[in-house]
Formats: sequence, C-alpha cells, structure tokens
Amino acid sequence: MIKKYSFIAFLLFFSASIFAQGYKITIKIKGMKANSTCLLANYYADKNQLRDSAKTDKNGVMVFKGKTILPNGIYLLVTPEHNYFEFVVSSKEQEFTIETDTLFEIENFIVKNSEENRVFFEFNKFASQKSFDYEMLKEKFKVAKTLKDTIKIQAQFKALDSLIQQKRFILSKSNPNLYISKIFRSFRDLPEPEPLKKPDGTLVDSNYKYNYYVEHFWDNIDLGEDGMLRSPVYANKLQTFFKKTFLQIPDTIIKEADKLLKKIEAAGGNELFRYTLSWVTNYYEDSKIVCMDKVLHFMGKNYYCVGKAPWADTAMIRKMCEHVVKIEPSLCDKIAPPITNLFDSTYNKQIDLYSINSPFIVLIFWDHQCGHCQKSMPRLNVLYDSLNKAGLKFEVYSVYTQDDWAGWKKYIREHKLKYINVGNMYGTSTYRRSYYFISTPQVFILDKNKKIKLKGIDVESLPGILDLLYKDEKKTQTKNK
Repeated sequence: MIKKYSFIAFLLFFSASIFAQGYKITIKIKGMKANSTCLLANYYADKNQLRDSAKTDKNGVMVFKGKTILPNGIYLLVTPEHNYFEFVVSSKEQEFTIETDTLFEIENFIVKNSEENRVFFEFNKFASQKSFDYEMLKEKFKVAKTLKDTIKIQAQFKALDSLIQQKRFILSKSNPNLYISKIFRSFRDLPEPEPLKKPDGTLVDSNYKYNYYVEHFWDNIDLGEDGMLRSPVYANKLQTFFKKTFLQIPDTIIKEADKLLKKIEAAGGNELFRYTLSWVTNYYEDSKIVCMDKVLHFMGKNYYCVGKAPWADTAMIRKMCEHVVKIEPSLCDKIAPPITNLFDSTYNKQIDLYSINSPFIVLIFWDHQCGHCQKSMPRLNVLYDSLNKAGLKFEVYSVYTQDDWAGWKKYIREHKLKYINVGNMYGTSTYRRSYYFISTPQVFILDKNKKIKLKGIDVESLPGILDLLYKDEKKTQTKNK
C-alpha cells in the first residue's frame, strides 16, 4: 500500500483549472515511469485548484515552469494513481527541487534551494515520528482497565500534543518571516484568560472565558496573508467560528462578521476579504434558521451595494441590491409595515392590521389552492382555539394573496375559520410592496407593538414559539421592575 504523509487531510476535488506559469519547480520521483503525467495543485479554502501539469522523463524527473509568480500556499504533487504529497510554495522561492521515491516516505524527501520546505519537512518528519507514539497510545487506551490507567493515557496524549505544538512554535520563532511559520502560528492555542473579579471575589463576567475566546479567536491568524486561503487552515477556522463558536442569532452573526471583515480589510488581505464576504453571505442566504435574511440584508447594504465587492458581476450586484430593498421593510425586529384597505369575506368590512390589539399577532399570507396552506390553515384554526384557551393569547390576521374570491369564501366557510380573514378584492392595498415573500404560507409573529419577532416559521411550531415569547416577555417585565 502506498504510504503518504499529509500536512492536513487532502480533499481530492479540483474546483477549477487555473494553468498558471512563472516558476521552476523540479520534482524527482525515483521509480516513477517515464511519460507519467503529474498534477500541480494548491489548496483553496476547502477545495483544491489545479495549477499545472508535467510529464516525467526516464529518470522520474518533471519540471513545472512558467512566467508568473505562484502565490504563497500549500501545494500538492498528485500522481496518475492519485497518490500525493504536500509542499510549500512561497512568492520568494520560485525555483527549487524536491526528491523522493514512489512510496512518499517522509524520511526520504530531499529538498534543495527552499528554506520554506526545509522547515516544512522538518516538522513533518517530527510529526511522523510522533504519530507512531500516538498509535501506541491508542492501542493502550483501547485495553485500559481502570480509570487510573485511562487518566494516565489521556495525560500522555496531552503531552504528545504539547510536543507537536512546541515543535511548531520553535520552528516559527526561529524562522519568523517564512510563510510556513504563519501557518504554524495559526495552530497555536489561545492562552488561558485571567478572570476579572470584584472586591468581594465574585467574577465581573461569568462568561469571561467564552467572551475572551470570541474576542481573540483570530489573534494567531495573519489576516493580511492571502496565502492562508491556499491552505485548509482559514476555511476550517472560518467555519468553526461561525458554526460552532456562538449561537446562530442574526444580530450576533452580523456583529462578528462585520468585525472580522473590518480586521481583514485593515490588514490588507484582499483575497481573504473576498472569500470571507462571499462565504458569510452565501452560507446565511441558504440558512433555514428564522430571520437569517437579516445577514444577507446587512452584507448587501453595507458591502455589495456600496462598492466593496468589485469582483462581483454588475448584474448580480444590481439583483442583490434590489432584493435588499425588497426585504428591508419586513425584517425581524423591525416594526411591521401597516396593512390597510383589506376587507373581510363580506366585502364590506375593512380590517387594518394596526386595528388589532393583542399580545401577539400571527400574520399569515396564504392561498386556498396552495398545498401547504390547505394543511396549515385548518391546523391554525385548531391552535387558535386551544392556545387562547390555555392562556397563550394571540390573534390571527390572515391575508389571502390571490383573486379567486368565490373559492376563498368557500374555503373559509367549509373549514369554519374563526380568525380574521381579509383580502385585497378592490386592489387598493399596497401590502405587497412592504412584505416580500415568494411562496405561501408565509408567517410573521408580531408583538403588541407590532414589532416583528419572528418570521418564516411553520404553523406546527406555533405552540412552542408562543410559549417562549410569553416567557421572554415575563423575564423582561421582571427585569425592568
């Protein structure tokens, strides 16, 4: 079996073919057949980019060369059998040689004319040696019989990890100006914070560890080094930060994303800025979490629509900015736009949204011919009775969005819908300018002040949501006393 050592796990997926030129990298693989086509690639976030290709001569030698400088990054030499090894390319070292054999044993690598790769392979050889110790500890852990044995082995795991961290630290400190040293520093753990205490000994901030971690998460990442993107480090950090570090609350996401983008902008990481802005925008645009369109709105309004994404297609920018304008009036935490000139099924009684006084209002846009609506509206009718009787008081303001008035009235009558049902049968209401939605049913929950608390929820989740909203309101009232 071919052995290969990976600095970080390789995902064999080429996202783009970018045949660049401007360097001379000679690689000799003893024992490789002549005319074997090998690929030169680099990491790009959580994918790989194909850079170049070359064929071996009879001695297993291949030369990648071109006219433009390759940017900083962790690169890969990939064989026809999809075996590979990693090495470093720095903008300051564009001509060097690496020799190895077809087994890619880490001990057999020879580097010439590259300080970056000398340091890189020195660490890899050290880590490879320690990997044997790690495997031995894993076997001991499997057969540990007592808690004392388990604790002892866990301490040995920790000590082994500490040795590897220390090796990275020593190498980066001894070679501070190398690109690979920036990569090594990115693995450094944050120091344990000192808690601030009041005179009586109690903590000033009970969440000080969490707050310190969030505030200093990026301390060991050089946000001005675009080469971070050409390693798996940055994408992993970015996803860990946004997916696992804090609760998925739109305002928190917006705050932290804006802080990070400003840091990158100040540091001069142009490619990092582009990737981060795109990733945050795309990730939260696809989110199923309620109210996350606030993130898309913020990124559009404060970045894309003010010229901070010059790489983006003008048609895409225009479309995004139009979308930002459409969704702005009905974002969560905004006061719901008034809805007027809608009438009930008698066609005679006008009922405006702001005429309703209730602790909470379920505003729902629907169509009696919509499949989901046909399930949701009768269920809402049941919940309207049961939840109000249970003390979770709320009113429903149901807006029919189509123009089959006879069908609408028939549906209301046959299903005995008890809550407010209105429609725009006279065409004088302009609610569609203020409430953006592309499918029905679309549910908004408003508080007594007509503030949008939530939107895009399912009717089935209404009992739990109303219960939480009532509890939250009670806590707020208690706090304000």
